Amino acid sequence: MNWTLPDGSVFAGNSAAKALLSSRLDAGAFPHAILLEGPAGSGRKTLARLLAAAAVCQAGSDRPCGVCPACRKAFSKNHPDITEIGGGGEARSFHIDVVRDLRDEVYVMPNEAPVRVFILCDVQNMTEQAQNSLLKVLEEPPAHVRFILTCEQRSQLLETVRSRVYAVPLGGVSAEEAVAVLRQRLPDRSEDELTRAATLWGGVIGQAINGLSDGSYQEILTLLPNIASAITAPTELQLLLATAPLEKQKDRVSAVLSGLLLILRDALVCRFESAGSLGTAPEASRTLARTLTRRQLLAVLRVLEDLQAARFFNMNHTLFLTLLCARLRRAAGR
Repeated sequence: MNWTLPDGSVFAGNSAAKALLSSRLDAGAFPHAILLEGPAGSGRKTLARLLAAAAVCQAGSDRPCGVCPACRKAFSKNHPDITEIGGGGEARSFHIDVVRDLRDEVYVMPNEAPVRVFILCDVQNMTEQAQNSLLKVLEEPPAHVRFILTCEQRSQLLETVRSRVYAVPLGGVSAEEAVAVLRQRLPDRSEDELTRAATLWGGVIGQAINGLSDGSYQEILTLLPNIASAITAPTELQLLLATAPLEKQKDRVSAVLSGLLLILRDALVCRFESAGSLGTAPEASRTLARTLTRRQLLAVLRVLEDLQAARFFNMNHTLFLTLLCARLRRAAGR
Protein backbone atom coordinates (compact mmCIF):
# COMPACT_ATOMS: atom_id res chain seq x y z
CA MET A 1 0.00 0.00 0.00
CA ASN A 2 1.32 3.43 -0.96
CA TRP A 3 0.48 6.10 1.62
CA THR A 4 1.44 9.10 -0.55
CA LEU A 5 -1.31 11.70 -0.85
CA PRO A 6 -2.09 13.73 -3.99
CA ASP A 7 -0.10 16.73 -2.70
CA GLY A 8 3.02 14.58 -2.37
CA SER A 9 2.91 14.33 1.43
CA VAL A 10 2.53 11.02 3.25
CA PHE A 11 -0.50 10.10 5.37
CA ALA A 12 0.91 10.87 8.81
CA GLY A 13 1.19 8.57 11.82
CA ASN A 14 -1.35 5.85 12.53
CA SER A 15 1.20 3.07 12.09
CA ALA A 16 -1.12 0.43 13.56
CA ALA A 17 -3.92 1.36 11.16
CA LYS A 18 -1.51 1.32 8.22
CA ALA A 19 -0.21 -2.10 9.22
CA LEU A 20 -3.75 -3.49 9.48
CA LEU A 21 -4.73 -2.17 6.08
CA SER A 22 -1.46 -3.05 4.36
CA SER A 23 -1.66 -6.66 5.52
CA ARG A 24 -5.03 -7.01 3.81
CA LEU A 25 -4.55 -4.86 0.72
CA ASP A 26 -1.07 -6.09 -0.16
CA ALA A 27 -2.39 -9.65 0.03
CA GLY A 28 -5.17 -8.75 -2.41
CA ALA A 29 -7.82 -9.19 0.28
CA PHE A 30 -9.57 -5.81 0.27
CA PRO A 31 -12.40 -6.19 2.85
CA HIS A 32 -15.88 -5.74 1.44
CA ALA A 33 -16.58 -3.12 4.16
CA ILE A 34 -13.98 -1.05 6.04
CA LEU A 35 -14.90 1.24 8.92
CA LEU A 36 -12.46 4.08 9.62
CA GLU A 37 -13.13 5.45 13.09
CA GLY A 38 -11.55 8.43 14.76
CA PRO A 39 -12.15 12.01 15.86
CA ALA A 40 -12.99 14.71 13.36
CA GLY A 41 -9.77 15.90 11.72
CA SER A 42 -7.96 12.58 12.17
CA GLY A 43 -7.87 11.96 8.41
CA ARG A 44 -10.83 9.57 8.07
CA LYS A 45 -12.04 11.02 4.77
CA THR A 46 -8.52 11.52 3.42
CA LEU A 47 -7.69 7.87 4.12
CA ALA A 48 -11.03 6.71 2.69
CA ARG A 49 -10.25 8.46 -0.59
CA LEU A 50 -6.73 7.01 -0.61
CA LEU A 51 -8.12 3.49 -0.12
CA ALA A 52 -10.71 4.06 -2.84
CA ALA A 53 -7.94 5.09 -5.23
CA ALA A 54 -6.00 1.96 -4.29
CA ALA A 55 -9.04 -0.18 -5.07
CA VAL A 56 -9.36 1.15 -8.63
CA CYS A 57 -5.62 1.71 -9.33
CA GLN A 58 -4.31 -0.02 -12.46
CA ALA A 59 -0.81 -0.62 -11.08
CA GLY A 60 0.20 -4.12 -10.14
CA SER A 61 1.57 -3.21 -6.71
CA ASP A 62 2.27 -0.31 -4.38
CA ARG A 63 -1.18 1.09 -4.99
CA PRO A 64 -2.40 3.74 -5.44
CA CYS A 65 0.39 4.64 -7.83
CA GLY A 66 -0.92 8.17 -8.31
CA VAL A 67 -0.03 8.33 -11.99
CA CYS A 68 -2.29 5.88 -13.83
CA PRO A 69 -5.51 7.23 -15.41
CA ALA A 70 -7.61 5.60 -12.68
CA CYS A 71 -5.61 7.25 -9.88
CA ARG A 72 -5.71 10.64 -11.56
CA LYS A 73 -9.49 10.39 -11.87
CA ALA A 74 -9.84 9.16 -8.29
CA PHE A 75 -7.72 11.96 -6.82
CA SER A 76 -9.61 14.58 -8.85
CA LYS A 77 -12.91 13.03 -7.63
CA ASN A 78 -13.97 12.17 -11.19
CA HIS A 79 -13.75 8.38 -11.19
CA PRO A 80 -17.11 6.89 -12.29
CA ASP A 81 -16.71 3.89 -10.00
CA ILE A 82 -16.12 5.86 -6.78
CA THR A 83 -19.17 7.33 -5.08
CA GLU A 84 -18.99 9.44 -1.94
CA ILE A 85 -22.12 10.14 0.09
CA GLY A 86 -23.06 11.28 3.59
CA GLY A 87 -25.59 13.11 5.67
CA GLY A 88 -25.77 16.76 6.61
CA GLY A 89 -23.18 16.61 9.38
CA GLU A 90 -25.69 16.64 12.21
CA ALA A 91 -27.03 13.78 14.32
CA ARG A 92 -29.68 11.73 12.51
CA SER A 93 -29.08 13.66 9.26
CA PHE A 94 -28.10 10.55 7.25
CA HIS A 95 -31.57 9.31 6.28
CA ILE A 96 -32.96 6.00 5.11
CA ASP A 97 -33.87 7.41 1.67
CA VAL A 98 -30.18 7.91 0.91
CA VAL A 99 -29.42 4.30 1.87
CA ARG A 100 -32.32 3.00 -0.19
CA ASP A 101 -30.93 4.78 -3.25
CA LEU A 102 -27.53 3.31 -2.44
CA ARG A 103 -28.94 -0.21 -2.26
CA ASP A 104 -30.28 0.17 -5.80
CA GLU A 105 -27.01 1.64 -7.04
CA VAL A 106 -24.70 -1.12 -5.74
CA TYR A 107 -26.08 -3.65 -8.20
CA VAL A 108 -24.95 -1.58 -11.19
CA MET A 109 -21.73 -3.04 -12.60
CA PRO A 110 -18.49 -0.98 -12.63
CA ASN A 111 -17.79 1.31 -15.59
CA GLU A 112 -14.00 1.02 -15.74
CA ALA A 113 -12.50 -0.56 -12.63
CA PRO A 114 -12.84 -4.15 -11.39
CA VAL A 115 -14.87 -2.84 -8.43
CA ARG A 116 -17.17 -0.02 -7.40
CA VAL A 117 -16.29 1.82 -4.20
CA PHE A 118 -18.84 3.58 -2.01
CA ILE A 119 -17.50 5.97 0.62
CA LEU A 120 -20.11 6.57 3.33
CA CYS A 121 -19.03 9.56 5.43
CA ASP A 122 -19.99 10.13 9.07
CA VAL A 123 -22.22 7.09 9.43
CA GLN A 124 -22.61 7.94 13.12
CA ASN A 125 -25.23 10.38 11.82
CA MET A 126 -27.32 7.58 10.31
CA THR A 127 -30.75 7.06 11.78
CA GLU A 128 -31.41 3.61 13.19
CA GLN A 129 -33.69 2.92 10.23
CA ALA A 130 -30.91 3.89 7.81
CA GLN A 131 -28.43 1.60 9.58
CA ASN A 132 -30.86 -1.31 9.41
CA SER A 133 -31.38 -0.63 5.72
CA LEU A 134 -27.62 -0.54 5.13
CA LEU A 135 -27.27 -3.81 7.03
CA LYS A 136 -29.20 -5.64 4.33
CA VAL A 137 -26.59 -4.86 1.69
CA LEU A 138 -23.64 -5.29 4.07
CA GLU A 139 -24.77 -8.85 4.82
CA GLU A 140 -24.72 -9.96 1.17
CA PRO A 141 -22.88 -7.35 -0.90
CA PRO A 142 -22.37 -7.84 -4.64
CA ALA A 143 -18.90 -9.20 -5.40
CA HIS A 144 -17.92 -6.06 -7.31
CA VAL A 145 -18.67 -3.63 -4.43
CA ARG A 146 -16.45 -2.26 -1.67
CA PHE A 147 -17.71 -0.05 1.14
CA ILE A 148 -15.56 2.41 3.11
CA LEU A 149 -17.40 3.89 6.10
CA THR A 150 -16.20 6.67 8.40
CA CYS A 151 -17.37 7.52 11.90
CA GLU A 152 -16.18 8.95 15.20
CA GLN A 153 -16.65 5.80 17.30
CA ARG A 154 -17.86 2.35 16.29
CA SER A 155 -19.91 2.30 19.50
CA GLN A 156 -22.18 4.86 17.80
CA LEU A 157 -23.33 2.18 15.35
CA LEU A 158 -25.67 -0.75 15.80
CA GLU A 159 -23.91 -3.93 16.88
CA THR A 160 -25.27 -5.69 13.80
CA VAL A 161 -23.53 -3.13 11.57
CA ARG A 162 -20.28 -3.21 13.58
CA SER A 163 -20.07 -6.98 13.23
CA ARG A 164 -20.04 -6.75 9.43
CA VAL A 165 -17.24 -4.25 8.92
CA TYR A 166 -13.45 -4.36 9.23
CA ALA A 167 -12.87 -1.61 11.82
CA VAL A 168 -9.66 0.43 11.68
CA PRO A 169 -9.13 3.04 14.43
CA LEU A 170 -7.40 6.34 13.66
CA GLY A 171 -6.11 8.89 16.14
CA GLY A 172 -3.78 11.79 16.67
CA VAL A 173 -0.19 11.50 15.53
CA SER A 174 2.97 12.30 17.49
CA ALA A 175 3.68 15.95 18.19
CA GLU A 176 6.70 15.84 15.87
CA GLU A 177 4.68 14.41 12.97
CA ALA A 178 1.83 16.84 13.56
CA VAL A 179 4.15 19.85 13.64
CA ALA A 180 5.85 18.71 10.41
CA VAL A 181 2.50 18.60 8.60
CA LEU A 182 1.33 21.88 10.14
CA ARG A 183 4.59 23.54 9.11
CA GLN A 184 3.96 22.47 5.52
CA ARG A 185 0.30 23.55 5.50
CA LEU A 186 0.71 26.78 7.50
CA PRO A 187 4.20 28.11 6.72
CA ASP A 188 3.38 31.60 8.03
CA ARG A 189 2.80 30.37 11.60
CA SER A 190 5.49 30.42 14.27
CA GLU A 191 7.03 27.21 15.55
CA ASP A 192 5.62 27.93 19.01
CA GLU A 193 2.08 28.25 17.64
CA LEU A 194 2.39 25.04 15.64
CA THR A 195 3.76 23.09 18.59
CA ARG A 196 1.15 24.39 21.00
CA ALA A 197 -1.72 23.76 18.56
CA ALA A 198 -0.49 20.21 17.88
CA THR A 199 -0.45 19.58 21.63
CA LEU A 200 -3.84 21.17 22.35
CA TRP A 201 -5.54 19.07 19.69
CA GLY A 202 -3.74 15.88 20.67
CA GLY A 203 -1.97 15.45 17.35
CA VAL A 204 -5.25 15.52 15.40
CA ILE A 205 -3.93 17.46 12.43
CA GLY A 206 -7.23 18.53 10.88
CA GLN A 207 -8.47 20.04 14.13
CA ALA A 208 -5.17 21.87 14.69
CA ILE A 209 -5.27 23.33 11.16
CA ASN A 210 -8.86 24.48 11.62
CA GLY A 211 -8.07 25.94 15.05
CA LEU A 212 -5.15 27.98 13.73
CA SER A 213 -7.09 29.06 10.64
CA ASP A 214 -10.46 30.04 12.11
CA GLY A 215 -9.26 31.85 15.22
CA SER A 216 -10.43 29.25 17.73
CA TYR A 217 -6.80 28.61 18.77
CA GLN A 218 -6.49 32.11 20.23
CA GLU A 219 -9.98 31.94 21.73
CA ILE A 220 -9.14 28.69 23.52
CA LEU A 221 -5.90 30.15 24.88
CA THR A 222 -7.95 33.04 26.26
CA LEU A 223 -10.59 30.72 27.70
CA LEU A 224 -8.24 28.31 29.45
CA PRO A 225 -6.91 30.59 32.25
CA ASN A 226 -10.47 31.64 33.12
CA ILE A 227 -11.62 28.04 33.47
CA ALA A 228 -8.51 26.97 35.39
CA SER A 229 -8.82 29.85 37.85
CA ALA A 230 -12.54 29.23 38.33
CA ILE A 231 -11.88 25.68 39.55
CA THR A 232 -10.88 27.11 42.94
CA ALA A 233 -13.30 30.07 42.98
CA PRO A 234 -15.54 30.58 46.07
CA THR A 235 -18.65 29.26 44.27
CA GLU A 236 -19.40 27.03 41.30
CA LEU A 237 -21.04 29.93 39.47
CA GLN A 238 -17.67 31.26 38.28
CA LEU A 239 -16.80 27.92 36.70
CA LEU A 240 -20.23 27.65 35.07
CA LEU A 241 -19.78 31.13 33.59
CA ALA A 242 -16.23 30.36 32.45
CA THR A 243 -17.35 27.23 30.59
CA ALA A 244 -20.52 28.84 29.18
CA PRO A 245 -18.91 29.70 25.80
CA LEU A 246 -18.42 25.97 25.22
CA GLU A 247 -22.20 25.44 25.23
CA LYS A 248 -22.26 26.47 21.56
CA GLN A 249 -18.72 25.35 20.78
CA LYS A 250 -18.82 21.60 21.20
CA ASP A 251 -15.95 21.09 18.77
CA ARG A 252 -13.58 22.98 21.10
CA VAL A 253 -14.13 20.92 24.22
CA SER A 254 -11.46 18.35 23.39
CA ALA A 255 -8.78 21.06 22.99
CA VAL A 256 -9.94 22.77 26.19
CA LEU A 257 -9.62 19.52 28.14
CA SER A 258 -6.14 18.96 26.70
CA GLY A 259 -5.18 22.52 27.64
CA LEU A 260 -6.46 22.09 31.18
CA LEU A 261 -4.42 18.90 31.52
CA LEU A 262 -1.29 20.83 30.51
CA ILE A 263 -2.10 23.57 33.02
CA LEU A 264 -2.55 20.98 35.81
CA ARG A 265 0.69 19.23 34.92
CA ASP A 266 2.50 22.56 34.96
CA ALA A 267 0.93 23.29 38.36
CA LEU A 268 2.35 20.05 39.76
CA VAL A 269 5.79 20.90 38.39
CA CYS A 270 5.53 24.43 39.74
CA ARG A 271 4.52 23.21 43.19
CA PHE A 272 7.57 21.03 43.65
CA GLU A 273 10.20 22.51 41.38
CA SER A 274 9.35 26.22 41.34
CA ALA A 275 9.51 26.15 37.54
CA GLY A 276 10.19 29.57 36.08
CA SER A 277 9.03 28.76 32.56
CA LEU A 278 5.58 27.24 32.19
CA GLY A 279 3.55 26.51 29.10
CA THR A 280 -0.11 27.06 28.28
CA ALA A 281 -1.24 29.45 31.04
CA PRO A 282 1.66 30.14 33.44
CA GLU A 283 -0.18 32.35 35.92
CA ALA A 284 -3.14 29.94 36.15
CA SER A 285 -0.72 27.08 36.83
CA ARG A 286 1.01 29.04 39.58
CA THR A 287 -2.33 29.96 41.15
CA LEU A 288 -3.45 26.33 41.21
CA ALA A 289 -0.07 25.30 42.64
CA ARG A 290 -0.45 27.80 45.48
CA THR A 291 -4.13 27.00 46.14
CA LEU A 292 -4.37 23.21 45.87
CA THR A 293 -2.48 20.43 47.58
CA ARG A 294 -0.59 17.81 45.63
CA ARG A 295 -3.39 15.33 46.28
CA GLN A 296 -6.02 17.78 45.01
CA LEU A 297 -4.01 18.58 41.89
CA LEU A 298 -3.68 14.88 41.11
CA ALA A 299 -7.41 14.38 41.74
CA VAL A 300 -8.32 17.17 39.31
CA LEU A 301 -5.89 15.71 36.78
CA ARG A 302 -7.53 12.28 37.01
CA VAL A 303 -10.99 13.82 36.62
CA LEU A 304 -9.90 15.55 33.40
CA GLU A 305 -8.46 12.31 32.04
CA ASP A 306 -11.68 10.45 32.89
CA LEU A 307 -13.83 13.14 31.29
CA GLN A 308 -11.76 13.04 28.12
CA ALA A 309 -12.58 9.36 27.76
CA ALA A 310 -16.26 9.89 28.69
CA ARG A 311 -16.80 12.32 25.79
CA PHE A 312 -16.86 9.42 23.31
CA PHE A 313 -19.94 7.78 24.79
CA ASN A 314 -22.61 10.00 23.23
CA MET A 315 -23.20 11.96 26.44
CA ASN A 316 -25.48 14.98 26.13
CA HIS A 317 -23.24 18.03 25.65
CA THR A 318 -24.95 20.27 28.21
CA LEU A 319 -24.92 17.44 30.73
CA PHE A 320 -21.23 16.90 30.04
CA LEU A 321 -20.38 20.54 30.79
CA THR A 322 -22.39 20.43 34.01
CA LEU A 323 -20.61 17.22 35.02
CA LEU A 324 -17.27 18.81 34.14
CA CYS A 325 -17.87 21.73 36.50
CA ALA A 326 -19.20 19.60 39.35
CA ARG A 327 -16.44 17.00 39.23
CA LEU A 328 -13.61 19.51 38.90
CA ARG A 329 -14.90 21.42 41.92
CA ARG A 330 -15.32 18.25 43.96
CA ALA A 331 -11.80 17.06 43.12
CA ALA A 332 -10.44 20.45 44.16
CA GLY A 333 -12.23 20.16 47.51
CA ARG A 334 -14.66 22.97 46.76
